[in-house]
Amino acid sequence: MSTYYEIKAIIDGESEILYGSFDRSDCVFELDAERLTWKAQGYEQIKIVSRKTEESPDPEVYVK
Repeated sequence: MSTYYEIKAIIDGESEILYGSFDRSDCVFELDAERLTWKAQGYEQIKIVSRKTEESPDPEVYVK
């Protein structure tokens, strides 16, 4: 099983996924870059969450 990271937030009372990656540092970078924009758009409770998945990372995208 692989770990997949997502940036989730609440808007209009609904949970929404804003970004996802198998690399947590990608999510950290995206969150730092977009947090103010997302807040201005009305998103709240913006956070990185993880989940397990049977899917494997694409080796061409996620090079170790």
